[in-house]
Amino acid sequence: MGRQYSCLRAVFGYAEAAELMTRPSPCGRWIRLPRVRLVDRPELRAQDFEQLATALGPDQAPMMWLGATLGLRWAEAAGLTVSRIDTKARTITVDRQLSRRRTLEPPKSVKGHRRLDCPGWLAKELGSLVRRNGLTDPDHLLFVTPEGMPLDYSRWRARVWKPACEIAGLPELVFHDLRSISATAHVAERVPVSVTQARLGHSSSRMTLDVYARATSEDGRLAAEAVGARIRPRDARGMKLGTARRAPARKRS
Repeated sequence: MGRQYSCLRAVFGYAEAAELMTRPSPCGRWIRLPRVRLVDRPELRAQDFEQLATALGPDQAPMMWLGATLGLRWAEAAGLTVSRIDTKARTITVDRQLSRRRTLEPPKSVKGHRRLDCPGWLAKELGSLVRRNGLTDPDHLLFVTPEGMPLDYSRWRARVWKPACEIAGLPELVFHDLRSISATAHVAERVPVSVTQARLGHSSSRMTLDVYARATSEDGRLAAEAVGARIRPRDARGMKLGTARRAPARKRS
């Protein structure tokens, strides 16, 4: 909603400055947009990912891993070509995305251009995908339809993603959830916010923390134990530290 309002305000502002309208812009400063509620994102365990990867199959599972580990958007993963994969250096380059017209276009923002380090196992999976399908053309897309055509999101979601999620017991999972899961995993692993922001291609760290990263139930349990131990230590070390911090008794005159 914020983007649509900003665009509308810019249009009215231009019309007002160009004297194309006789009344002041209706997008005044007094307008307060309703707060956007954060979408609840699921928490997935390692076995959930494994089950989903099995259901997707070897040619589509790497796409899921790219979203979950590197935080790629669906269009970015669907737009990857052989030339953007470096299995030796264990990196991928994101500088294009697949549009709704199924053509390659630049990322949605300058921050979207990025080179990402991959975990070793994911680099091997991508290499196996290239070799298994005989992808020798550097401009060939990694993920295509059975007919070898660029993917269409709606059809891919209905024919590939949804059936696999049903089999894996994750019927409500959407691909964009993987991006939030990736951001949460980065934060949970104490990756610096600036690095997480760069890897996800966000324009600001606020978007990374406020919109995508979530507190997991495990984070909550660890926080409770840590704060509880600090406030009311039970072990000998805690009691000793508590005794050491007492002020010395005054000497009687």
